[in-house]
Amino acid sequence: MNIQTKSDIDLTVQSFAYVVRQLAQAQEERTPVTDTLHEKILGEAEKHRSALRLLQRDVLEMTEQALRMQTMTTAESRQLCETAARMIAQAQEAITAIAGQYAPRRLAA
Repeated sequence: MNIQTKSDIDLTVQSFAYVVRQLAQAQEERTPVTDTLHEKILGEAEKHRSALRLLQRDVLEMTEQALRMQTMTTAESRQLCETAARMIAQAQEAITAIAGQYAPRRLAA
């Protein structure tokens, strides 16, 4: 996987963290964490996960093209795709963890 793709994955997670912080700060000025804020955060999470899926698709297309042009072996292609899939899965988990930090706290009844 090229350095640009790894950087794009990292930037996507960082972008999500930044957006969530901005949403939370704007909300805290008015009221504590609410269901509405959490819904906004979940919406942003889905947008960022979608961006990660697009990156994964780009990697798959790049490897398919390299295979057609015979500039990459099948084993190299498979390894590249597996590495990208693993990194993207980790990024998606990071997004889920960040979103979970802003979930409304429910009191046990």
